[in-house]
Amino acid sequence: MSTIENELFTVREEIPLELHMWRNNLGEVRKKTVIKALGGLFGLLKINPRKDIIEALIPLWDPAHNVFHFADFELTLTLEEIAGYVGFSGNLRNRYPVASRTVTPHKFLDLLSISREIQDGNLAKEFCTFYFLYRRYGNPRGFEMTDIGLTHSGNKDKWEDRRGLAFIVAFLSVLICPRKDRNIELGLVRIADLMTKKANGTIVPMILAEIYRALTVCQEGGNFFEGCNMLLQLWMEEHLFHYPGYMNCGMTGLKCIEKHEQRVGAMSFRMVRNHGLHT
Repeated sequence: MSTIENELFTVREEIPLELHMWRNNLGEVRKKTVIKALGGLFGLLKINPRKDIIEALIPLWDPAHNVFHFADFELTLTLEEIAGYVGFSGNLRNRYPVASRTVTPHKFLDLLSISREIQDGNLAKEFCTFYFLYRRYGNPRGFEMTDIGLTHSGNKDKWEDRRGLAFIVAFLSVLICPRKDRNIELGLVRIADLMTKKANGTIVPMILAEIYRALTVCQEGGNFFEGCNMLLQLWMEEHLFHYPGYMNCGMTGLKCIEKHEQRVGAMSFRMVRNHGLHT
C-alpha cells in the first residue's frame, strides 16, 4: 500500500555503516558518555527496521484521539513505555524535557568546535549532511586532518569530547528525528548538548510527540515517516506478542531494547488487509 497514490511509502530502513563504525571506534570512555546521554536508545543500532509494520499501522491511527483502532480494541504508545525503552522508570515530572529549538549556524559550529569560517552552503538552510559531521568526528583520523576547520588548537582530548557530542547529533538525526533527505537539523546539537550536561534531562516527551506527529502526517497523505519508526515498531511487536511476565516498563533497564528479540521470540507478523495486524 501507499499513503500517496503512485508514490512509495518510506521510513528510515538503513542505518549508515559509518554510524556503526563511529560507534565501534568511540573508545570506552567516550562510549560511556554517549550511553549515559542516550540511555537504552543506544540499543536501536542493533534493531532491524520493519517498514511493513509502520505502513500497516498508519490506516489504524486516529489523530483526533491519538490511538490505534483495531477490530475490537484500541492501543496507544505512552510516555511511561518510551521511558522504559530509554532505560529509566519513575516520575517523569522530575525530569527536564529536552526538545529541539532553532540554532544558528554559528552556534552549531561553536558547540562542535568547528570554525565559523567553514564554507558550507547548507548551514544557512539550517541543516548539514551526515558526512559533514562524519568527516570531522566519525573518522578516527579526523583529528589529524588539517583542512576541516576544527578549532581545538591541537587538543586531542577536546576533539574526543566533541566526537561524542557529534555522534549523539548524528544518532538523533538517523534514528529519532530522521529527515527524508537524510540531512541533519542544526537544532539537534542543542538537544545533544543538553543531554550530555543535564543529568535529569529527557527526550522522552519529544520522542512521543514526533511519533504522534509522523503518524498524523502520514495518515493525511505524507509518504515518509519522520518519527522514531523503530521504537514504534518494537512497541507494537511487544503488544501483539506480549509475554505475561513483561509488564513493568523499564524492568530491563538500559538493556530493554537489546533484549527485545528475547521477549518476542521468533514470532512474526502477517498483514491482513482491512483488519490491521495479526499474529
